[in-house]
Amino acid sequence: MKTMKISNKKIIGFGFVLLFLVFGCTKNFEELNVNPNEPVEVPTSYLLTDGQKGLMSFVWDEWWNGRFGMLYSQYWSQASYTDESRFKPREGVNNNYWIYFYAGRDVNPPDGELNGGGMMSLQRIIELNEDPETATKASVYGSNNNQIAVARILKAWMFQMLTDIWGYIPYSQALNIAEYTLPAYDSQEDIYYALLDELTAAVDQIDDGAGPSGDMIYGGNMAKWKMFANSLKLRIAIRMSKVAPGDATAAINDAVASGVFESNADNAQLIFEMGKPNNNPLNENQKTRSDFGVSKTFIDFLLAHNDPRIDFYANKPLNNTEHVGFPYGMTNGDATPILVDEVSMPGNVIYAPQAPGFYMNYAEVCFIMAEIGNDQVWYEKGIEASMNMWNDILSTTPTGWYRIDNNPTDVLPAPIDQTAIDTYKADPMVAWGGGVDQSKLIAEQKYIALYPQGLQAWFEWRRTGYPEELIKVGDVITYTVGAVSGEYEFTSLAPAPITAGIPVRMTYPTDEQTLNGSSNADAVTAQGEDYFNTRTWWDID
Repeated sequence: MKTMKISNKKIIGFGFVLLFLVFGCTKNFEELNVNPNEPVEVPTSYLLTDGQKGLMSFVWDEWWNGRFGMLYSQYWSQASYTDESRFKPREGVNNNYWIYFYAGRDVNPPDGELNGGGMMSLQRIIELNEDPETATKASVYGSNNNQIAVARILKAWMFQMLTDIWGYIPYSQALNIAEYTLPAYDSQEDIYYALLDELTAAVDQIDDGAGPSGDMIYGGNMAKWKMFANSLKLRIAIRMSKVAPGDATAAINDAVASGVFESNADNAQLIFEMGKPNNNPLNENQKTRSDFGVSKTFIDFLLAHNDPRIDFYANKPLNNTEHVGFPYGMTNGDATPILVDEVSMPGNVIYAPQAPGFYMNYAEVCFIMAEIGNDQVWYEKGIEASMNMWNDILSTTPTGWYRIDNNPTDVLPAPIDQTAIDTYKADPMVAWGGGVDQSKLIAEQKYIALYPQGLQAWFEWRRTGYPEELIKVGDVITYTVGAVSGEYEFTSLAPAPITAGIPVRMTYPTDEQTLNGSSNADAVTAQGEDYFNTRTWWDID
């Protein structure tokens, strides 16, 4: 990992991260008065807020979500600087976000504010509540057991995402900087089984005491945290279902028996605020840049399905009364003539300051249940859950905020009523049965419902192969956008061919290869070439 370089260049390593966390800026999220010279005294309520907001902000922002997840899932296209959509990641971003997820971020360059937000915040909550010398003081912020359980659940959410991105990653030694300055990598298989055990243990640890203070997701409601943990077990189990079907089924049965999400009221999400630095990071980015249009791939897919969520997901172009997607994966030269006024930009409910960031939603649970039982009822529940979730978000979406692309923010889509939902479920492209492979239907509707969780959609495409409409390297695309039309071949900027046409993992950060070289080399030897083609453990197709 990058601990040595962080210590030398930025005076921060995993062991020092709390010195910076105590200065972290959360403003309206939590009011604090902390002595920076006594990091052991950091309130665990602060650490929880810091971990929740920091991790979600990193996962959701214009770099990791916008230029990675949303592109690899082909939800969005780059309107300029199109290299990432052609599979040339920025190494500085890859290096930095590896650090951010584990240790947090010490400096936010645009404003110089000190921040935390990595899993070390969550690990510190566990340590403070387990240590007899600090547990009593920590209990002021909620039951020791409940604080530990929440931190464990959030770590499991983050670690699954990291191993689904890279495969082998530091896990068992990763957050113990005192003992392991150069942590070993664990296999994805080992991590997956460990995460199932961790979530089970976290659920068993929940007691009748107070939930944790500083909880921006559920406000300390431990019944909701239990459902979130069990729902995460479903996500883990369905992803491993092809390589370990028996164990996946056992995990699913345990999770359902213990209690998973039952409605949108249980969704795990973080509601951002109106003003900087607590507004949605995608909202902040779009104030100065028009980097992303909703992709032609996704717009065409939604139009083919007559999907009413299209008006939530994408605004109509300023110069058109119909939705038009931005062609995906163009060269910079081909993309430059296309004006953002001619394409559908991300919708107001997506870009709003208070738009939520999602950890996991009820609709995803419904589609997992539909898949494991080949069940029409759960399939249709998933569709309804997704549409009604967006209705709920619409009801709290503000108007009148600023967009640099001049899309009017006083215009919001109409709610999707039950008649529209029923009509959609009966559409030939959507309706259950009719000779259509049900696994295809479930995967396609799950893909639509996961928007804008770009990484989760990319993981699911790797697992299922759906939607088949995602374009691959070598595909030839014809397009017309306003007065601009043409044809191009989707070409990759990766240094070698990509067998699946889309990457199936991300390459390791170059700094990690240098600074934790021996452990990284062992992982590559065990897993396979450090390249986009090397499939992770559960991805066997």
